[in-house]
Amino acid sequence: MNPNNGFYGQWPPGQPPNNRRYLPVAEDLEDEPPPPFTSSSFHDPFNRAYATSGPAVFEGFIPDPTHEEEEDEYANTSRYPHSAYDRDFESSDDEQEYERMIQEEEERERLLQIENKDDSEVDADYSSEDAQQDEGDPDEMELGVEFEDIEGRTQYRRGRGSNRGAPKTQAIPSILPASNRGRRGAKRGRGSSRGRGGYHESRSTRGRRRGKPGRVKGPRGPRPVADPGVEWKALQQEANARFIAKDYEAALEFAQRAIQLNPEIFDAYNIASEIYKEMGREEDSLNVLVAGAPTKRDPELWQYIIERIQKLDPNVYPQFTDANKSAAILSCLNEIILLNNDYEARSLKLEIEAQLGRSSKCVGLGIKMLKTRKEQGEDPDTSVLKIMAMMGTSTLRQTRLHLRKLITHFEEAIDVFTQPDRDPINNELDWELINIYLDLLDRAGSYSIGVSRLRQLSRWKQCRRAETFWDEVEDDREFDVRDEPRRAAVPGFVRQAQDATYGSTLPLEIRVKLGLFRLRKSRDDFSEAMRHLEMMEPDNHGQDAPIWDYEDLFRIIGDAFHATGHDQDALRFYEPLFNNNSKEFTLMSYMGLYTCFKNQGLDDKAQKVIPILKKWPADNYDDLAILAKFFEDQGMHQEAGQRAETIYRDKYGHKLKALGFQAYDELRVYYYNQRRQARGRYAVRKRAALRNKKRMQKATGQTGDDDDSTNENGDVQLPALAEPTERPTKGLFRTKRTKAPKVQAFLAVREEDTEMLAEAEPILSTIQGTGIPYSAIENRLFRRRIQRLATERADDLKAARAQHREIVSSFNRLEEIWEVAGDGDEDAIREVLSITRELIEEFSTFDIFFSNRKEDLTTYFRRVTGGDLWKDSALMVLAVVANNVDDGETDPDLRERPVTPPEDFWGIHFDKWCEAFGRYAMLLASEGDEEQCFATLDIATQANIFHRSQKYHQQLQLCRLACALSADNSPQASIATRWLLKQHPFGTDLFRLYSAANRLCSFPEGFSTGPAYKVLMRYVKTVDYALLTPAQRIAYNFRTTKASKGGFSNNFNAEDVPKANGHDPALFALYGHVLMCGGSYVAALNYYFRAYAMTPEDPVLNLCIAVAYVQHAMKRLSENRQYQIQQGLCFLYRYYDLRTKSEHAVHRQEAEFNVGRMWHALNLNALALPAYERCVGLSEVVRREAEDAGAAGEERAWGCEDYGAEAAFAMQSIYSLSGNPEAALDVTMRALVIE
Repeated sequence: MNPNNGFYGQWPPGQPPNNRRYLPVAEDLEDEPPPPFTSSSFHDPFNRAYATSGPAVFEGFIPDPTHEEEEDEYANTSRYPHSAYDRDFESSDDEQEYERMIQEEEERERLLQIENKDDSEVDADYSSEDAQQDEGDPDEMELGVEFEDIEGRTQYRRGRGSNRGAPKTQAIPSILPASNRGRRGAKRGRGSSRGRGGYHESRSTRGRRRGKPGRVKGPRGPRPVADPGVEWKALQQEANARFIAKDYEAALEFAQRAIQLNPEIFDAYNIASEIYKEMGREEDSLNVLVAGAPTKRDPELWQYIIERIQKLDPNVYPQFTDANKSAAILSCLNEIILLNNDYEARSLKLEIEAQLGRSSKCVGLGIKMLKTRKEQGEDPDTSVLKIMAMMGTSTLRQTRLHLRKLITHFEEAIDVFTQPDRDPINNELDWELINIYLDLLDRAGSYSIGVSRLRQLSRWKQCRRAETFWDEVEDDREFDVRDEPRRAAVPGFVRQAQDATYGSTLPLEIRVKLGLFRLRKSRDDFSEAMRHLEMMEPDNHGQDAPIWDYEDLFRIIGDAFHATGHDQDALRFYEPLFNNNSKEFTLMSYMGLYTCFKNQGLDDKAQKVIPILKKWPADNYDDLAILAKFFEDQGMHQEAGQRAETIYRDKYGHKLKALGFQAYDELRVYYYNQRRQARGRYAVRKRAALRNKKRMQKATGQTGDDDDSTNENGDVQLPALAEPTERPTKGLFRTKRTKAPKVQAFLAVREEDTEMLAEAEPILSTIQGTGIPYSAIENRLFRRRIQRLATERADDLKAARAQHREIVSSFNRLEEIWEVAGDGDEDAIREVLSITRELIEEFSTFDIFFSNRKEDLTTYFRRVTGGDLWKDSALMVLAVVANNVDDGETDPDLRERPVTPPEDFWGIHFDKWCEAFGRYAMLLASEGDEEQCFATLDIATQANIFHRSQKYHQQLQLCRLACALSADNSPQASIATRWLLKQHPFGTDLFRLYSAANRLCSFPEGFSTGPAYKVLMRYVKTVDYALLTPAQRIAYNFRTTKASKGGFSNNFNAEDVPKANGHDPALFALYGHVLMCGGSYVAALNYYFRAYAMTPEDPVLNLCIAVAYVQHAMKRLSENRQYQIQQGLCFLYRYYDLRTKSEHAVHRQEAEFNVGRMWHALNLNALALPAYERCVGLSEVVRREAEDAGAAGEERAWGCEDYGAEAAFAMQSIYSLSGNPEAALDVTMRALVIE
């Protein structure tokens, strides 16, 4: 099941019996996507009609394990209007319709009597499947459906089912509330995401007979529910019986087995959910219900799940926190919306998205909801508009993105609410919504429009819509509190009663908004703005003063006065709030208050603001940057520097630069030097080590993410996983390589390998903690460094010596069990994987190997990054040499720069390490673990000792090729083959190996890729360049790959020019194959003909040219199709003549089949059938020839590659589609029946 796209019931789980595959027998080549590769042969649009021979599968298909109903599998004859099936015969189902209805009615009456008796013993055999059969599956498609192919979507009207209104029964407790709603008028079936045609939608109506649409002939009513099988029914019946008996453990077992047997039937999930609920396991009950809900496709079920989720108490179920409940509810709402586009579900989703702070999603969802209301002819939803405005202006970025859209939708809503026939009093467009709309205009800076719209909407809300003469008045006298003196002077004004709705009924918030519009519009409107803002009585500080109720308005007015340069007026609104320690003050308001005090010369009061700003809890980097800039301007460099460093350190320095922070350049240079000093010249190598660490985790199967900062101080000590006498069965669980003493989990040292280490007292003539004499180290300075290291890290040295013994013991154990594991012994395989995983992890965490793969490893004693890597490698060498001395070595040699590069690691030769990597990868590939397999090879090739060695690198790439073929991984096989081509260019066998390796993969997606195009093209260009004269090379403007920065026109590999021996038809043919797989048929023909010029008698090359011509002729923009098809047929029959000259029957059969395939692809079936017949006729000869070759013991036995079955299947398809079932049956019985 795939709950994301809604495709349910498409394919049964697992594979059907008798190795049948669920693919259609025949399909429409225009509507179907290409089938998956079933073999490694070349697949093109010709091969679609006979990819396999499985049954036709439609939605709701459930396989019958007993094959008792296989005679009911008929072809979909509606797709073939001219076939013999599509004839106007009466169906036998129509003759039995009346009897079937009578039987169903009697069955319902009997079941209803049983239900009324409430006797579980009488109804013991009645299962939920029977109940579903009675009531009808709401997801089942009814007959009598009309399809109209309109804009690619399937629209349909349902007929009335024959069992509508029948009583419903239930055999198990239902988790859904009872509903008596009928079917008429309800939304049923699939959602809008997919039509009834399944994956391919409805059939095209082009070419159909026009006329009055009518119902297709056939039985009426819903399609019968598919029989889930006898075994499933028995399991479900047992689960019901055990549930009624309250044997919940047994009932749960049967329910789970029923789900595993057929996970597409909801009843099994239903009973399992109820069992969990009765057992008190509410979380498991919900999980099962959510897993099975997609099979039901019922919005009410998802709504029921939402209700249960909302009732969960987080204290009882800690997993269901508010955030997790919101996420779960959101997924349920999405399913409801997919099914029936429920508006209430969208409303609830919008509320949750708003609670989660997802601004963009809220705006987008709100726009969809408004559009839905508009299409349905309903008024806009004001609650949606308010949420959109709140979320769309939550931040500066969101405001910049959504402001214009919000204003547009608000204006559309206002146009609807202010229509002439609407009552302004009882209207959803209230003063609050008007204020929100005006705030949007204020944020957009549309002050003139804001004044005009405010006056119009206020006039409309006051029921004075007809007084349009006020629009000609420049000022706002319309909203004066008194008529005198200004309003009475307007000619059109007529004095009304004392309670007339003008200025006295205008809300104070709207009046303040009008004043702010006037204030920000222009300086000429300042006096008009003051008329409105003075009504806030800023100088009144009494108990009834407006300041106590409108602190937010006071702050907004103060900010506006300060922004427009009226600091004295701003202080009239700021100071009352400041004196009362108002919580309405924001950071910008405090900074504005400080600026106003400074500008007015009130320095003492300004200093009172500074402590507040110093302690200001900035919750975002924008506020922090503003504070840094403010303190810098005030000369408080320490305060500014602290905040600026925090911002720059957290990668938000661009905010300082945008504000013009003067010390930004100095700060940037300082931190650049600090980082450079901290990482030294080894930063690139450290990053490479981190990437290598991730590869190591993937190769060893570690799923946890390691944090480098957690073990930086070496505080974490790895626990001992087991006694050292026995290896852990699942390998070493380790977090990362640490500096602290740690317990390794390698194999214990066996007595036959060496004796126990003796505690030796330090001797002055040897390195402390070892038996290495001073004379073994000639360089005095190097000797002191080694002695200091051994003294300071004595515990680490002791642990390293023990680890060396364990690694040697591990390799000895691997030598003993390699062969056993290779023979398939499971225990040996697990032990090999466990041991090798730990060895690979130890190798992969040795950073010197991965510091720089472009440099050869010359010594283990290297000074890099303050000595950390040097110390680790030096401890390893000391431990190995010390153990060797203890084992009897008399002449140890310890040099800082040895004469020959190191050839071992932990005393084990690199050959064995490379072999361990390869064997580990091969075992993983055989076990099916591709990810770990190729990650192991990737990390091995990154090590400089393997990457720089031609021998080791080639062995690993050959191992990659073997693993790719074992794991059926075409991209990895291509990678390995391309590496071999790079190392051994222009090898004909390697070109053939590239094709053969991809041919052996079932899905050769790695054959035609971008890297393959480039590599093969460069080889072709290199050969062309090598064969040209110097003058011709200049004329053709060849460039090397190093000189080209973009594109690959006429590029060649200069270093490979001496290796080019001439043109190779295998190279041209391979490049042509790659181009043709990518659809570049004309370009492919170019290289095919270059190969053809050298080997014109190659049958396969002639066939490829024929296919390229015909394939290009079928393209939409192809010109002169007739000529191209004729050319293709000419080369096809040239191939036929060359192939039929062979003495081998398999070659002749191949030629007959390919000729038939070509005619079949051209839809010339009359010419295809004779070729197919000849191909089938050669089957016996091919099999006899293969048996004779095998009996004679020939070195190159051809094998039985028989094309007879493919040809017979193609003939069957032709006969079936052409309406000749007798011939199709004959060829099936003759060539397709397996005895």
